Amino acid sequence: MKSNRTTLQLAVISAWLTAATAPTFAAMPEIQFELKGQVYAENTDFGSGQDRMGGRTDIHFQRLRLTATGMLNETWGFKFQTCGNIGTAKQGSLGYGITAQDTDWNDRDVRIIDAYAIGNISDALNLKIGLTKIPLTRANLDDCFAPLTLDRSMFVYSAYGSSPAKFSRDLGGVAWGTFHEEKLKYFAGVFQGREGLTRTTHPFSGATVTSSIEPESSLEWVGRVHYSFLDAEPGSGYVGTYFGELKVLTLGVGYAYEPKAVYRNVNAAGVVTGTDAVDYSAFAADLMFEHPVGAGAVTLTAQYLKTDFDDGYKTNFNAGDRLANITGLNGQKDGSFVKGAYLLPQKIGKEGRLQPYAVYEKWKFAHLLGIDQQRITQSGFGLNYYIDEQRVRVTAEYLKTEFSKPTGLIGGRVDPATFAPLDRFTKYNTFRLMLQVCI
Repeated sequence: MKSNRTTLQLAVISAWLTAATAPTFAAMPEIQFELKGQVYAENTDFGSGQDRMGGRTDIHFQRLRLTATGMLNETWGFKFQTCGNIGTAKQGSLGYGITAQDTDWNDRDVRIIDAYAIGNISDALNLKIGLTKIPLTRANLDDCFAPLTLDRSMFVYSAYGSSPAKFSRDLGGVAWGTFHEEKLKYFAGVFQGREGLTRTTHPFSGATVTSSIEPESSLEWVGRVHYSFLDAEPGSGYVGTYFGELKVLTLGVGYAYEPKAVYRNVNAAGVVTGTDAVDYSAFAADLMFEHPVGAGAVTLTAQYLKTDFDDGYKTNFNAGDRLANITGLNGQKDGSFVKGAYLLPQKIGKEGRLQPYAVYEKWKFAHLLGIDQQRITQSGFGLNYYIDEQRVRVTAEYLKTEFSKPTGLIGGRVDPATFAPLDRFTKYNTFRLMLQVCI
């Protein structure tokens, strides 16, 4: 009898504790952590030797990320993401910078790449407020750890600057939502855009150059809409492949605008010689097609992007403006890419899949590395080996990069008096290998 009474008492106490603590646990925020890394080995047929005509290999972390996403409830949350690119000297498609790993402790720094509040109010209205991606192009909204090729295009980012915290992300806010069974999706963003003045390093002289001050403190406005004619694409971003699990045909367009972004008339010494200013605008159009073929899948994606500063480079000769604002890789340009891939039906081991792909890009830059109307053509092919989908992935890629006009590259020899490049290239080849692990 005593045993039964004790059991009953314990049951009552347990029930009371469960009831008393249930609301507390229900209100507890949920926090999810992710650790992601991409190790690159890149070899180019230039970059070493006195004339820089010898091959060079750069091994580095392209991305090293720790992500924390916390949700207070189903509506409100916050995302914080760091990024490091430890050990790299390669400057995208334009040469090699100074090797920092040997002497610079900051080479191991991990910096903030995303930090924004989340508001999932309804299917039609969701918010991201803080440092977040600029929703102009599909290519920029592609998951950094799920592109179709080894990496996203080197040429598809918009103004301003040379840091991904500016040309890929910016401080501001984005509203996005879906309609018509999630097939119609919109993005509307307002960002800080150009602010004040900036300083950057001249690629040939190594000197620090300063831009002119902004003519007005204006905001950058960005809008994007897409329609999925087959299956809807989930989430606020994109991926390069759905592994044939969805039938996708999505067309998207985007537009960005900031009035009076840069002074039109500035001399080489950085002196503003008039009050006229140029606006910044950008237009993007893109396509994603993927369809299962038996146990495999065929994928095709394309992107067009035009960024415009109303030919401001023709009368603005300030190196700071040309490098960080109106020209360069992320300034005034016009171009596109197309990528195609086929996911083989056979599995390698338990879950492994192979996906060969090809890529072709063609871009025209108003002014790049001291050359007006420079054109870059890049073509190549590669192979994705998905060991565990995007969680564990190995990719090998070959790229051929061609310039319409002979150009000096960053890290090359220069004339000590004029800093003009002594070694000029019309093309080069790159072989890249990547290991990606996401936990």
